Amino acid sequence: MGHDSDAVAASRECLAMAQPMWRFPCRSTTVFALLAASLMAIAQDTEAQTEPAIKVTLLGTGTPAPNPRQFGPSVLVEAGDTKLLFDCGRGCGHRLWNLGPQYLRETSHLFLTHMHSDHTVGVADLYMNGWNQGRQENLRVYGPAAAEVFMRHLRLAYEEDVVFRADRQVHAVERETLDYVAIEVTDGEQHVIDDVTVTAIAVDHHVVEPAFGYRVDVGEFSVVISGDTAYSENLIRHSMDTDVLIHEVMSPALEHFVRTTFSPEVADDIVALHTLAPDVGRVFTQTRTRLGVLTHLDNDPARIPELAAQIESTWSGDFVVAEDLMAIEIGESVRVLEPGHKQ
Repeated sequence: MGHDSDAVAASRECLAMAQPMWRFPCRSTTVFALLAASLMAIAQDTEAQTEPAIKVTLLGTGTPAPNPRQFGPSVLVEAGDTKLLFDCGRGCGHRLWNLGPQYLRETSHLFLTHMHSDHTVGVADLYMNGWNQGRQENLRVYGPAAAEVFMRHLRLAYEEDVVFRADRQVHAVERETLDYVAIEVTDGEQHVIDDVTVTAIAVDHHVVEPAFGYRVDVGEFSVVISGDTAYSENLIRHSMDTDVLIHEVMSPALEHFVRTTFSPEVADDIVALHTLAPDVGRVFTQTRTRLGVLTHLDNDPARIPELAAQIESTWSGDFVVAEDLMAIEIGESVRVLEPGHKQ
């Protein structure tokens, strides 16, 4: 899909109206964003909103370091009744439950970007608790080849739990519904689920290989999830003219944590795994996305102005700093909804 250059240019005519650390378009996008510690509306489309083609909910926006504001990396993408989960970090099951009890049992497609534990530690909860809550479809796990080994050992680890719940309880759940399907993905390969097309994108996560991002297309609309990556030309190629690009960032707050926690050599290696903010801005610029979203960061409100300034040094468009349970509706307009909005 694409959006003509006139629309992009027109969107940028109103940038001066935004708060200094935020960008918002004046034609087709409505954005609600976090300003410092407060959530506030910064723009609202005057046209009536139509049903979005895609709804994205940022279930977890954090890093491996525990943070009470931010759970582990996880993104839910919905298109109609189709629910697709991208990564499943710490607290993913809780965040799904925040959206409604049905989400835990109705989410049966999981795409893993790579096998780092902060992106997979919530899989056990999704897998076992979703089954116990009545998931009828086998969990389908897409990702690197190692995802099958991961799932096989996870199934073995919980066999005792399965014995209790499937064999001994009065209201037993079926063993067969706990079966899983592991699907290895490769760069550029497409997976069609209902009316949704998911394309795997090989990215550069330094020594972590393979690692993937994913592009989700529903009709003419799309969203890209970068996964963990350094600056990636391949990601840019696959993300051209996407409506929303959710990109990880080595934010100033996160880099400060890394460099004050680890030795200089280790810190350099960790930083090399990720994308510095000015380079994220370059990715947004080159892909011509309608909205950039910064995630996998420490969104400490005190450090957001510094992060925003670094993004703005290379990107003159629209972006928001992700927060857990922030939602984005994608259609003719793009709306960012504050956490706690009604479904």
